[in-house]
Amino acid sequence: MRRHLILGSILLVASAACAQQPAEVKAGDAGVVARFADQAITAAELEDAVKPQLLSLRQQEYEIKRQQLDQTIFERLAERAAAAAGLTSAQYLEQQVTARVGEPTEEEIQKVLAQYRSRLNPDDAKAREQVVGYLKQQQQAKLNTELKERLFREANVEILLEPMRFDAKVAADHPARGGDPDAPIVLIEYTDFQCPFCGRVQPTLAQIMDRYGKSVRHVFKQLPLPMHPQARLGAEASLCAGAQGKFWEMHDWLFANKDRIARDTLVAQATAIGIDAEKFAACVDTNAFGARIDEDMSEARSFGITGTPGFLVNGIAIRGAMPFEEFVRVIDGELQRKGLPVPAAAAATGS
Repeated sequence: MRRHLILGSILLVASAACAQQPAEVKAGDAGVVARFADQAITAAELEDAVKPQLLSLRQQEYEIKRQQLDQTIFERLAERAAAAAGLTSAQYLEQQVTARVGEPTEEEIQKVLAQYRSRLNPDDAKAREQVVGYLKQQQQAKLNTELKERLFREANVEILLEPMRFDAKVAADHPARGGDPDAPIVLIEYTDFQCPFCGRVQPTLAQIMDRYGKSVRHVFKQLPLPMHPQARLGAEASLCAGAQGKFWEMHDWLFANKDRIARDTLVAQATAIGIDAEKFAACVDTNAFGARIDEDMSEARSFGITGTPGFLVNGIAIRGAMPFEEFVRVIDGELQRKGLPVPAAAAATGS
């Protein structure tokens, strides 16, 4: 009887221990980060869900490191140049930058006043002071950049910090201009025809094409945002016009008329630029390029580009309507990396 009791106790303890163990991991269940009810969430699912945010953070990390690297190099080169001139770094920068800032012209002052008067101090004299200060700051920033570029060039600075690169696919029918498919620089633009910042960056893109010519191939991709109700229609219209060889003509009109995007105005514009309006209307009405637009949007999001405009320069992300100088920095770096000459206009600086 005693032996039966002992055996029963052992079996009860064993049963309780088994009940406390987690369920056996099934085949293919590795990497599970959460379970609830009859469901599980895997690490791969979680990674996919947060990928855009993580990519954005990693890009920010690179940009912070690169900015600090540039600043450190500039400070050390300025120290060396100052020592060679028998000056302190502060004296050297005063001589090369601050002392060269001049008074803005009356024409420059009046132009800024006219453009931003509603945002300035109501008092005319104080508003003028604000404008003069702003213009002097711009001058100083330009002189500082020119000095930095000259010192970097004279020291043959080589940046070895490798940026993040994204592998974007460019199909033969993606709208493109500038260099041929083998151009050393491929600049991909993800944009929205109703985005005001996308419109503002267009002159910068024109500057890039003027400076680099056939060295840059500019590829256009669609990223209409939900907050812009007619952006998707604009994207469809641009590609339908492109099907008849008039993408860039429609592109220019859309950016210049972002608040007038509607089916009737688009059909009228199609006629104005000399394409078959009936074919164009049928293309728009049947959402003929819907799959292409969805593909462009999905690709942008996979790279962490969720706002517009967004750009890739040989796979290096530039987010937002950045100034011309930011594009020049990246493009020149890519040309140098490939052992190709940088256009003289991009390298010309004051001494």
